[in-house]
Amino acid sequence: MVQNITSFTKIVGIFGNPVAHSLSPIMHNGWFSENKLNYAYLAFDILPKDLKDAVRSIRTLNIAGVNVTVPHKVEIMKYLDKTDEDAKKIGSVNTVVNKKGVLYGTNTDWQGFITDLKQKKVNLKNKNILVVGAGGAAKAILYALNKLKVKKIFLTSRTLSNAENTAKKYKNISCIDIAKIPKDFLKNIDCLVNCSTCGMKKEDKFPFAIKEFNKNIIFYDIIYNKNTPFKKFAVKNGITFFSGEGMLICQGAVSFKYWTGIFPDIKSAFYVLSSRS
Repeated sequence: MVQNITSFTKIVGIFGNPVAHSLSPIMHNGWFSENKLNYAYLAFDILPKDLKDAVRSIRTLNIAGVNVTVPHKVEIMKYLDKTDEDAKKIGSVNTVVNKKGVLYGTNTDWQGFITDLKQKKVNLKNKNILVVGAGGAAKAILYALNKLKVKKIFLTSRTLSNAENTAKKYKNISCIDIAKIPKDFLKNIDCLVNCSTCGMKKEDKFPFAIKEFNKNIIFYDIIYNKNTPFKKFAVKNGITFFSGEGMLICQGAVSFKYWTGIFPDIKSAFYVLSSRS
């Protein structure tokens, strides 16, 4: 952790709501310490109605940059000065860099997802994928899946129209009403990716009924540090399951480099976070 806060300490952080569960401060402050950088990473719980003012404060307080999480990844784009091509194509931002008062938005989520899959030796090329959720995180995952050359993507969310709007950019995505998913739908699905908030609350339940599924299916839940309905179902049924710690670390490393110019030790973060989850 940062041991000596001085008048020269640079501040970075994360904007979200809720954000108290975030492991990003532990991860990034660990990297700052390892690299002897005079930075401190803080968590900022920002209500949607306060997002515009929060973005303005990045300039006012000379914050070096922020990560962005639920529910601000899409909305924040309208308050930034510039966004790169990846963020524009995806339609969401998860990393902001303050360059002398000019706020740049980018998206490292898709890179984190792909890197984590490679580390786990998961190959999704020519596979059928079901993505649950249609918000900012889902947009990055869909972008990544197309980079990975998957065969077919099915997209569902609590509101079908949201899924349909998100899918417009792509030719290989079919939207499906979450209330009408057949109980045997997962028989032909190779990987389910949860990008929704289902699992953030203890009372959340699996969003649709399942009776039959592909015995080789993989569940990948981008939510981390929580026993989500997807994790419970996977454990109960012997399904290979991955939670979002790996994606968090891999995308965070790219953000870290944007702010500091240094790519941190990913392995050290895995060690630290595994002891916390």
